[in-house]
Amino acid sequence: MLKTEFINVLSIVSHKLYDSAANVMDTASRLIPANTFCIAQLDHLSTKVLNVYNREKLILGEGLVVDNAESYCALVTEHSQGPLVIDNNLTHPLTRHMDATEFVGGCSFVGVPIHDENGEIYGSLCSFDQDFYSYQQKDIDLLLSLSSFFTSLLEMETTLQQLKRAEETTSKMLEEKKNLLAILSHEIRTPMNGVLAMANLLQSTTLNEDQSLYVNVIEESGTSLLSMMDQILDYSKMEAGAISLEVNPYSVIDTVDHVLQLFSSEAQKKGIRLYAEYNINDHLMLIGDQHKVRQILINLVGNALKFTENGEVCISTQVSADPEGTLHVSYEIRDTGIGIPQDRQDLLFKSYSQIHGNSGKYGGAGLGLSICKQLAELMGGIVWLKETSHLGSRFVFNISSAAPTSMQISE
Repeated sequence: MLKTEFINVLSIVSHKLYDSAANVMDTASRLIPANTFCIAQLDHLSTKVLNVYNREKLILGEGLVVDNAESYCALVTEHSQGPLVIDNNLTHPLTRHMDATEFVGGCSFVGVPIHDENGEIYGSLCSFDQDFYSYQQKDIDLLLSLSSFFTSLLEMETTLQQLKRAEETTSKMLEEKKNLLAILSHEIRTPMNGVLAMANLLQSTTLNEDQSLYVNVIEESGTSLLSMMDQILDYSKMEAGAISLEVNPYSVIDTVDHVLQLFSSEAQKKGIRLYAEYNINDHLMLIGDQHKVRQILINLVGNALKFTENGEVCISTQVSADPEGTLHVSYEIRDTGIGIPQDRQDLLFKSYSQIHGNSGKYGGAGLGLSICKQLAELMGGIVWLKETSHLGSRFVFNISSAAPTSMQISE
């Protein structure tokens, strides 16, 4: 049977992706300067409004169910192979004689279909505006990107339900376990990259202050989703025993500098000083798995930046040698963040733990520190919380290594 823990992983992914998708769609609706933005589900007879965002005038309400014959959203799937744009519903041949037109009132309209994982119609994404907003191509492209993203969510949800049934009835899925999340990651990543590309394109256009803020939210939400999928995938590989070590010479300074470069933009945006302290020889080389060392540092520095609103984040590196010639490398990541509550410190390195609650403010799947712990132990090292308070935290990652050449340890 499949492990219950594996099903819990997928449940967390499903829950967090739907929450993030709702936030992205809410923000995207604000980028289209129209009154109403909705997600509708369709069957052969009726249309149900699942989510709706109204600006000023209440045009639609959530939970509204109407016959397809009186549904603008159904027009998208019944009379159009792609996006349906109606500049004026009072004069358009598809809508001018509909009873719904009297209910909705004069407006412009755009809609795109949503397909499920089998290519069948699931519903549509639609927008209405009583001031007859003229929809632009970028508006349509944004709706199409969101439609593709929603299709991937439907596919993942279907897969989740199938796995839950499989846990009770068969062990066949065990063989596919190590590949499943990789497939899901790819299927989520493709449309999400489309959403991020569209947000990046919008940033290059003329936007007012509010619109620029909304685009930033889309980019941050999308990047957070991709980061979470990477963590889920890494955890799945470790569970399946598919992680191996690649031992090669590497530079400590180059490794740390790479991590600093990855986060330099984020630190700059938050006004946080991000830097490193090296108590080692500039040319020191070690033997080990540079990629996994870097991955641990990325998780630790990423957490430090996430929970630090002002001040600094520093990576301090030291190397010492024992009488047998083995080198002991210590990476200390310290920040001036909010610290970790004492009653939650025992959850730090446990899987799926949300140390600062589940409010959604900080996001993540609760796997980062668990991954750090497992990777460190795989390399014969250790990672732990050295100190924390309301003034900040210090995490330490220690690992032993041989030196490929007899070099001086410190300056």
